[in-house]
Amino acid sequence: MKLKTVNMNVKQIKASDLSPAAPLFDDGRIYLFDELVSTERAEYVRLDGIVVILCIEGELMLSIDHRVFTAHRNDIVIGVPEAVVGKAETSPDFKFRGLFMSLEYAFRMLPVSVRSWNFKMFFDQNPKISLSETAVGTFNLYYWLLKQKLADKANPYRSHIVDALMQAFVFEFRSTFERFARLNPRPLSSGENIFGDFIDLLSTAYPKPRSVSYYADRLNITPKYLSVVCKKVGGKNASKIIDAYVSKDIETLLKSSRKSVKEISNELAFPNTSFFGRYVKKNLGCTPNELRRRLNGVGQ
Repeated sequence: MKLKTVNMNVKQIKASDLSPAAPLFDDGRIYLFDELVSTERAEYVRLDGIVVILCIEGELMLSIDHRVFTAHRNDIVIGVPEAVVGKAETSPDFKFRGLFMSLEYAFRMLPVSVRSWNFKMFFDQNPKISLSETAVGTFNLYYWLLKQKLADKANPYRSHIVDALMQAFVFEFRSTFERFARLNPRPLSSGENIFGDFIDLLSTAYPKPRSVSYYADRLNITPKYLSVVCKKVGGKNASKIIDAYVSKDIETLLKSSRKSVKEISNELAFPNTSFFGRYVKKNLGCTPNELRRRLNGVGQ
């Protein structure tokens, strides 16, 4: 079977390169794609997010972290943050459904599942998994729903609906992947254990301290070493991961409570509302009041 080389650099795919049926999400945090860009030379790329490809027909052969994998019908391929992907080849009849999630989106939207970064180590070793017909049907259902909602740009609640669908999608497949992980156990490295302990501390703390030193002290390691571990295991340094968790708390309070910005600032242990406002602007791109309106679909 003759294979053709394609560019697997998901980060560089433009909206015009995607199928019109799979439009790009406004802020670029997530998109669906069912076409790959042809290229005359093989390229390697280090992923800065999570890419999922379900093979519908034909054959896909690609290297992940310099190991070659071949996917056929009902195989799912998952590229995790920091994975090196390249040398992709496809058969003429290859059809697939693909999903890309930025790392920031994954951390911000799926805080409960961030402990599943233990899955990252599993997918480092097992990036290709064969799904049952039932699991494939579930994947296709969510893919279709996401396509419909991403295309519905007139709906002021589109982003909230997409977020909810993505959370449900992850939990649907978490049990599937957990079964595979249990069948393929391996000891965690010291760095992976430290990262897991860090996530446990971060996810259970409230309000969440924003200092890397706070968590490093409790783990009996240096802040520098904690950031090195986080970068290696989770794809982001410790401060970025802390900011993602704090940002989620901010969004939750702004969206679901009637507390004033000052009250929220105090609850989350910011020194004053001015500092809080700068933090929100830096990490979430707008002022607290603007963010509250956006999260509640006001003025969209």
